[in-house]
Amino acid sequence: MHWADVEAENIKARTPHVATGVAPSGPIHLGGLRELLTGEAIIRAAGHGKLFLIVDSIDPLRKLYPFLDESYEEYIGKPLSDIPCPCRDHADYTEHYMERFLDTLQELKVDLSIKYAHEMYAEGRYKEATRKILDNREKVSDIIEKHTGRELKDDWYPYNPICSGCGKIGRAKVTGFQDPYVLYICDCGHEGKADIGTDDGKLPWRCDWPARWSILGVDCEPFGKDHAASGGSWDTGKEIIEDILETDAPHPVVYEWIHLKGQGPMSSSSGVAITAEDMIDMVGPEVVRFLILKSKPNTQIDFDPGLGILDLMDEYDDHEKDYFEDGDEDKARTYELSQVDSVPEKKPQRIPYRHLVNLVQIYDDNERIWKVAKDTGQIDEDDEKDFHRFEKRAENVKFWLEKFAPAMVKFSLKEELPDVKLQEDEKDFLRSYSESLEEIRWSAEELHRSVHDCAEKIGLNKGKAFRTFYKILLGENKGPRLGRFLSQLDENFVKERISEVIEN
Repeated sequence: MHWADVEAENIKARTPHVATGVAPSGPIHLGGLRELLTGEAIIRAAGHGKLFLIVDSIDPLRKLYPFLDESYEEYIGKPLSDIPCPCRDHADYTEHYMERFLDTLQELKVDLSIKYAHEMYAEGRYKEATRKILDNREKVSDIIEKHTGRELKDDWYPYNPICSGCGKIGRAKVTGFQDPYVLYICDCGHEGKADIGTDDGKLPWRCDWPARWSILGVDCEPFGKDHAASGGSWDTGKEIIEDILETDAPHPVVYEWIHLKGQGPMSSSSGVAITAEDMIDMVGPEVVRFLILKSKPNTQIDFDPGLGILDLMDEYDDHEKDYFEDGDEDKARTYELSQVDSVPEKKPQRIPYRHLVNLVQIYDDNERIWKVAKDTGQIDEDDEKDFHRFEKRAENVKFWLEKFAPAMVKFSLKEELPDVKLQEDEKDFLRSYSESLEEIRWSAEELHRSVHDCAEKIGLNKGKAFRTFYKILLGENKGPRLGRFLSQLDENFVKERISEVIEN
């Protein structure tokens, strides 16, 4: 049984509300997408429900990130929604980083309700929860101290005003609560008051989180393992919502990080990240979903944007086969949940991604690539929908080759014979190979086997035999798997190139 179906059964609500969150402090990466797609998969598995995306737009800019220029130093400590857009084309900092992410969600066809935290506070949505928490600040303090082991000061208040003098949050000391106002003195010297029914301030995270569960009626929320650690914000949030806000805590779904190969967990602030939009351009929206859904949420995903992409795409095609050929049920269900739209009516004809890596570097014309795939038996018949899928995958491959592919898979087929000098034993090998072409089928297997046979026949080292082909076709000493590569080239072109070499 797929993990999303298990989690859907764990939610008792008739129409579940699933919440996810995102911090728009920088480019939103693939790791941030895991939370949202985990929540959306549960909604899909349940067959109905509502998915919330809460944007933490009232949180402060915490430091000068590597992707920001020095002018943003002055905005550290100010709410993200009050900071100007880095490119000056958006209303604010939050919109700048959310726009591309929301475009990505549209491509993924994620149906959700977006809630901006600063707007929720401004609309008074947090007012009642904030009042209850402030009225019970000693109980809240006890809960936090019990779970974290920290000792809070007797005059601590669970509220962070935004100073109306300097515009920064988290710098002011609260001196009292006179409903609906929180009184404060800021580090900048300004004294003021914040209305809890507006966006004059916000609850600290350990109180904000259970408050939003209560406000939105959240039945389930996926969250990162850091929140689930002993003494983490889940422990405190669960007790605050049950004892202070007097309603049920949501069903928790804890997820692990996505690690970028060789660099550790993805993080925008450290620059260790693959953006969600780059991921879609690299593999397409269905495979982005597949990457998240094929593993249980509590399983770490090790992501390799290099050669690992080839294995990921093969794995997706394998799951597709299981769906259409009554294979493994869990694989079939993963494939089904990964679809952006409905599942295709019949099994798509696919040119494997790793084969397209060669083809798009040989031919610029998609029609020509399609014909080669038909001639080599990868495509059985022309189908408009399959051709459209192929074109999208070809664009994905081109993007991957340009941005993330290792140099070892890149090559350029030379239209003219490269300026290379071959030894006599290499020419003898090509003569033998030219003769063999009159007796074998133009297929990857036979073309590859013939290299071994001809090399052995004349006593040439097999590695040298392969290098001979790469030199006369690519001008290099290495290249793609030869049999497959040759089968994707025009037969007459290969024969003419061999003849040209022999005659020279």
